[in-house]
Amino acid sequence: MTAKVKSMLQCILVLAVIALASGVLLGAVHVLTYVDPFQATLDFFKEESGAEGDFEMIVEKETSVDGTSGSIVYYARSTDGVHAFLAKGNGGYGGERVPVYVFIKEGTITKVAPGDYTQQTFMDELEKGFYDQFVGKDVATLKPLEADTVSGATMSSTAVRNAIDAVVAYYNGNVSGGESNG
Repeated sequence: MTAKVKSMLQCILVLAVIALASGVLLGAVHVLTYVDPFQATLDFFKEESGAEGDFEMIVEKETSVDGTSGSIVYYARSTDGVHAFLAKGNGGYGGERVPVYVFIKEGTITKVAPGDYTQQTFMDELEKGFYDQFVGKDVATLKPLEADTVSGATMSSTAVRNAIDAVVAYYNGNVSGGESNG
């Protein structure tokens, strides 16, 4: 074996060891820092809703809601009667789908909170009271698409209304008298 071939084999071996070590380290970092999105959502539901009971996940896979421009990403119900939704509405800035958390107890929306959205500037405009117009409303009679939009964030506020509309339609069709009846 010539010195040149031997040197090349040593380089290949060193690179293989570096790649293996990098892979092991990345795997270890992933295991140590992994956050289960399903469990994180359940924890967020409990923290934000003020529910005393534990949540049971009802919808675990994104489900489109007929007749709306939104979908239910997650839906869970607590043992003390709080219904928690993570929904997405179509029509956000740049065509993005806007995530929104909606909490319902005894047929009334108790809280609406923004989800993580890349167009945070527009969501900050919505923070100034936009969500309050839904709180305290009876889900059976609420018409989210008739709610006010926010100047400077019209597309984002429309997408939020679409998400809330999906929650209202899902709740009225599947929870308050529908198949889940709960």
